[in-house]
Amino acid sequence: CCWTVSFGQVAMGEEVLGAIVGTLKGLKLDAQVEEYIAHVASLVIEEGGKSQQLAKIIGPILEEDFDEDKVAALCHDIAVAACPGGDDDDDGDDVDYIVDCRNIILAYAGKQLLKPTNLQFRRNGTYGVVGNNGVGKTTLLNRIASKEIAGFPEDLRVLYIQHEVYVDLEVTVAEFMQMQAKTGGDPETIKKGLERVGFNDDMMGSSVNELSGGWRMKLAIATAVTQKCDLLLLDEPTNHLDVGSVEWLKEFIVSLTETTICIVSHDYSFLRATCSDVMHICDLQLKFYHGGFDHFAKIRPDVMEALPTVTESGATALIEFPDPGKLDGVKSRTKPILELKNFQFCYAGASKPQLVDVNVKMCVTSRVALIGVNGSGKTTLLRTLVGDMAHDQGTALHQGEIVKHHNLRVSYIAQHSMHHLEEHLKMSPVAYVQDRFHTGQDKELSKMETMKLTPEEETLKEKRGNIYDVIGRAIRAGELSYETKRSGYEEKDTFWEAIGSLKRKDPYVMKLVLNYDAKMQALQSGMEVRPCTEKEILKHLAAFGISHRLAQSGRIKGMSGGQKCRLVLAAAVWTCPHVIALDEPTNYLDNETLNALTIALQKFKGAILVISHHAQFVEETTNEKWKVENGKVSIAQTAKEGKLLRSESKKAMDRSDSQESMDSYGMQSNPSSFNAVPE
Repeated sequence: CCWTVSFGQVAMGEEVLGAIVGTLKGLKLDAQVEEYIAHVASLVIEEGGKSQQLAKIIGPILEEDFDEDKVAALCHDIAVAACPGGDDDDDGDDVDYIVDCRNIILAYAGKQLLKPTNLQFRRNGTYGVVGNNGVGKTTLLNRIASKEIAGFPEDLRVLYIQHEVYVDLEVTVAEFMQMQAKTGGDPETIKKGLERVGFNDDMMGSSVNELSGGWRMKLAIATAVTQKCDLLLLDEPTNHLDVGSVEWLKEFIVSLTETTICIVSHDYSFLRATCSDVMHICDLQLKFYHGGFDHFAKIRPDVMEALPTVTESGATALIEFPDPGKLDGVKSRTKPILELKNFQFCYAGASKPQLVDVNVKMCVTSRVALIGVNGSGKTTLLRTLVGDMAHDQGTALHQGEIVKHHNLRVSYIAQHSMHHLEEHLKMSPVAYVQDRFHTGQDKELSKMETMKLTPEEETLKEKRGNIYDVIGRAIRAGELSYETKRSGYEEKDTFWEAIGSLKRKDPYVMKLVLNYDAKMQALQSGMEVRPCTEKEILKHLAAFGISHRLAQSGRIKGMSGGQKCRLVLAAAVWTCPHVIALDEPTNYLDNETLNALTIALQKFKGAILVISHHAQFVEETTNEKWKVENGKVSIAQTAKEGKLLRSESKKAMDRSDSQESMDSYGMQSNPSSFNAVPE
């Protein structure tokens, strides 16, 4: 094949040429070949040509190193990078677009996220969405799901699986699937869909609110199987999943060959295994790259370098936890402040206990990670420790004791961020914090099972002679005691009772005690004197990377997963807690913010209790590991062992850094090996 191109005929724009050169970087072409292709491509593009015309010209040059599909993908990427709108509207009838919306715009909370750009999805393609935090990834998915985009096909069947998955539904798995079915819900179809994602008959009859995060995500995926959607939207689908479940999800997505899929994820290895295309959001534009994530990384190394990684130092998304201060009444840093003794827990209706004979304790310096596979009981253990689950002591399946220091302030951030936000989606972040703390106490505490009285208990406390209020607390005769009021007595009559006696009364009495303790804890944390004003809240939220504009003008419903998680963190620690309990805290966070959270926890002066499948995060924030397996809890790593491992790791890194520093000055200990390194 013989061909010539005259470069003198057209003046090339520097911007177009620069974009094309950037696309060719990483292909390791000969310098002269790379320069020639760049000039040819710029000529074709500036004359209005697109990827098909370009492929006919440069294909023969690259045919020895690239097959036809790779050449086509490269030409498409060159056209996208060089065109102002980032699109390659080349192909006329040759490309089957299931979505083809031109010149769309996107704005949220007074901020423009996209200026006129094209949204185009090839039929049956799998698109990975990348971009820095705040560029509008989740907002765009929300608009696509609601079809609030000009020119979006109304007859397209769209299914949106968000990162928050069904928190408090008290229905069985099978019943939930029946509720989700839009057209009848054939039981056999539902069963086959559930079986395809791994549910057996027993699990289909279990309650949704008992499922671990990994199984809840599988349940969400099952809806895609049964509803046979045209376009499947996934927002951070690997959150809550252990390694095995992530591998399963990779294989499952690849198997959906007749569905167009769009995935927002900060898990780049997951995108690498699943995506045929990449949609990059930057500079208020959508830019599409065909050929998979590896191809995208190869031709746009500049973009990959700009995407933050967890190993980068110096996080810009600031997170700073408040100082909890000393725990009143605790002089020793090794004294237990939270403890389970011979503890056993069983869910209602379950045939066997979830946890058996558990004996664990925490002190003010504890930094504990709960480890174990999905469904092993990690979240059950954590919720029990923080008081989010009721425990009927002394019953056949509920035994043992939960011991918590009466002055201890605990903040619990649930596995699903919507757990704390679902009732406030239409509020701004500032309004949410004001509503939650306007009385001086945290409204979320009163919703915990261990503190909220049932209607039956409200009636029981009004029975003559029963305790209906707790109004005081003191150490009397060497034992913690509470001042109480009883129904049927005069207002001035009060009764002091020791904590041991109160524990033996009806369960609601201890709920009254815990509510009084929470009130005292609030006073000690300064909540009643801390002004819940807009100015104070804006300052607090800024310490978690939430801008004043978003905090004042934005709505929680439209916040990204990472922004919601930071808001939940900020609100939870308004109380200056002594213990922070986090269930999968790395979810919904971009790597930059994850790095900030890691640093904040390292600096935190209280205790932490963490569940996370993120190995590096666990290693950097904890030193003690409790393994939950087969209903038992064992100490897999003591705090002393963890500190020793971290010290040895730090010494090894210091030695490595020292050696690298010596090498940089030419003081290599083995000159022959230095000389052997190729130039």
